[in-house]
Order: sequence, then C-alpha cells, then structure tokens
Amino acid sequence: MKYLKRGKINSRLIIPLAGLLISAVFIWLGLSKFGFWDGVNGPKPGFFPTITGTVLLIVSLFILKGAIGSESPKYYSIELMVILGAVGVIAMTYIIGLIPSVILYIVIWLRYYEKTPWISTLKVTGFMSVIIIGAFVFWLKVPFPMGLLENLL
Repeated sequence: MKYLKRGKINSRLIIPLAGLLISAVFIWLGLSKFGFWDGVNGPKPGFFPTITGTVLLIVSLFILKGAIGSESPKYYSIELMVILGAVGVIAMTYIIGLIPSVILYIVIWLRYYEKTPWISTLKVTGFMSVIIIGAFVFWLKVPFPMGLLENLL
C-alpha cells in the first residue's frame, strides 16, 4: 500500500485496474441489459458476458493484490514488436482483409523477427493458411472482414 499512499501508480497496476473496469462493464451489461437466466429457457444473452466478467474480476483482483507495492517493470523496445504487429494486422485488415493480414504477419514475424529460413517460413505459413481457411472459412463459415478486396471481388 505504500505506493498508493505516496500517489505512485506504476504500470503493473494499470492492467488489473483496466481489467476491473472492463469486468464491471461486462457484468453490468450482462445482468441489467441482456439478462442472465430465464427459468424456462435457461441462459439469456447476458449469461456468457456475466460469467466472463466475473472471471476477469477475480483474476484482476488477484493480479492487483500482487502488483500493489511492486516495483515498476523495465520495458525494452523489442517487446513493442508484438503490439506493433497487432496494430499492423488491424490496420491491414481494412486494406487487404483479415486472412491475408494474418498470413502476412506470420511471414514477416517468422522471417524478420525470428530469422527463420524461407523454406520453413513458407511451410509454416502454408500450413497455417490451410488451417485458418479450412477451419474458419469452410467448416465454421466465419465471415471475415475482406477490406478493400471485398469491393474488387
């Protein structure tokens, strides 16, 4: 509690506090707006958001308890690559669609970050493409965003 008394909030406190806020929103929406349970029909639309919010609340409380009083971690620029990759995938989704963005991310990550040889990169990318397209597009029929490609097709 010494860090909270002195007014210092380090970065280890931000994530669990955000988790608490998000969990409160999920629980509130699940219980008040969508409903939790119907005696006749069973779970209502708010069932899973409420359960997810409750689990997030419990986990965030445990993380917050461990984070209070701990030193602020040191961050290295190489660790930002994951965040930049995620932002890149989201940005490219609007241009070329989600599936090509993810495939491009796999290629760039394996080749330039992990320094994987081209043959291994192409094997992994091909295998992952088959799994993504086969499982999600053909089997589960998930409608992925197509980006600007949708207008061309």
